[in-house]
Amino acid sequence: MNILIFDATPHWSGGANRIFLYSKELRKRGHTLTVCCLPGSGLSSRLPKENIPAITINPKSDLNLLIIPKLIQLIIKNNIDVIDICSPKFYWVASLAGRITKKTVMLTRNVPYRKKGIKKLVNTILYAKLVDRIIAVSDKIKRELIEDFNIPAKKITVIYDGIDLLRFPVPSTGNAPVIDEPYRVAVISRLDENKGLECFINAIPKIIQQISPILFTIAGTGSIEKHLKELTKKLNLSDKVIFTGFREDIPAILSEVDITIMPSPEEGMSMSALESMASAKPVVATSGSGLADIIVSNKSGIIVKPDNSTDLAEGVVRLLQSDYKQAGREARKIVEEKFELQKVVTQYELLVKTITT
Repeated sequence: MNILIFDATPHWSGGANRIFLYSKELRKRGHTLTVCCLPGSGLSSRLPKENIPAITINPKSDLNLLIIPKLIQLIIKNNIDVIDICSPKFYWVASLAGRITKKTVMLTRNVPYRKKGIKKLVNTILYAKLVDRIIAVSDKIKRELIEDFNIPAKKITVIYDGIDLLRFPVPSTGNAPVIDEPYRVAVISRLDENKGLECFINAIPKIIQQISPILFTIAGTGSIEKHLKELTKKLNLSDKVIFTGFREDIPAILSEVDITIMPSPEEGMSMSALESMASAKPVVATSGSGLADIIVSNKSGIIVKPDNSTDLAEGVVRLLQSDYKQAGREARKIVEEKFELQKVVTQYELLVKTITT
């Protein structure tokens, strides 16, 4: 099967990582993968090292119809069977190119894009007329698509992100705690406006009032990194919070922490949270994320209200004062059952075969 994937993520993200892992696994299974991505993106540099072609095109806007002939040429030249569009910037142009070339078109929704007014009407047309199947990476996204656009449930397939469990070994059990060793808490995220990071930093003083000693790590970079550092200084937290910048050694970070926090008020399914769970480190996440469907609060993690620093702080304290290591083991079981890479890629592979025959 010749599969063409479109992605317009300029930076490395959970969505880009999903495409990277899926592409490698599908290639191992004998499929031919071509990924169309932005120049200078993380995928454009990583995929060629895996012998997966990365074609770089910047559509500039999601309605730049002038690039459709180029996309048609790409589809024909690579003898593509199915197109998977993973970014809004390619939704219209790639789906129109797919329709013109009479190819099967899938659209993957990995973040919540709830629309209103004219945008909602326009997207209704897209989903109804130009797309053969929609993949949602969480049950939350599927529910919202059905509610917002009246899409038949059978047209939407939930396929979770895949985790390579070999990268995330489970820590050994039975070690005695180190006396006076501080708790270690991490947030691994892009440092952007929509990630709930201000709420997290505002929660830290409330956490420290109840639990000490404790240290916090923020791994990632982004548009509000400077602002977050200034807020940390303003709250006199510089000795409690470490900013590491962008890190690729996520398993190493996770091996050194007790729990992680995913404070984003809206999230489809956080890859960094799943990697934490794979490492048997439980997560405090918000009810606005797809994690609310898979984490059993107070058993395999904690679910709190979005954009509420008090509730977030209480959730962190509650988890750390519980048997959080057992919660981490429960979280690992969830990942093994629902998110193991080979399992989810098999679901993807079966879907592709079903809609192209």
